[in-house]
Amino acid sequence: MSHWALADIPIDSETAPVQRWFNHAEHMLALLERHRPMVTVEVGSWKGGSATAMARVVRQWGGVVYCVDTWTGDATGGPVLSAQYLPTMISQVAANLVQQGVSPSVRLIPALSVDAAAAWHGPIDCLFIDADHTYASVRDDLAAWWPRLRVGGVIAGDDYRSGWYPGVTRAWDEFEQMMGQTFDRDETVGSTPPGMVFISGVKR
Repeated sequence: MSHWALADIPIDSETAPVQRWFNHAEHMLALLERHRPMVTVEVGSWKGGSATAMARVVRQWGGVVYCVDTWTGDATGGPVLSAQYLPTMISQVAANLVQQGVSPSVRLIPALSVDAAAAWHGPIDCLFIDADHTYASVRDDLAAWWPRLRVGGVIAGDDYRSGWYPGVTRAWDEFEQMMGQTFDRDETVGSTPPGMVFISGVKR
């Protein structure tokens, strides 16, 4: 996977730090290569660093990455933050995607995660949960998007077992047990903070 390394995904000096947030890039990109999804939904995209990396992979077979985010700097989409940041933030992520040459393979959906899930039509082949890392938000994202993922589709999550986000681990563990699923857990070497794990599985 060296040809998809984050070092090969420069954006600009302002957005370069977001690349470090895609802690589990090699795991996620390998998952895409293995399952070759046509429809990938990323819940939580910020400035497009991870979306850029994923789009460069899925475009090989005509796949598309749909990015769901409020782009307000607030997971709740609050009106004060919305007025302050939109359309600046979404314009910036759009410009980043154009600059990196991946915009034809990306669709931006500015909405709350649960609202976007409720309005979604058609099956999803791959679902990547990486939005607000609180327990309640991860729990709600999983519950809202799971029915949209087709049987045999792939689900994955960022920052599992992170000391910074204990709610992520709790939400995934409860969801796995409740849905009777079995997810894989792969530690990411060099994650920040250390010891974080990439969680993924195929919907049965």
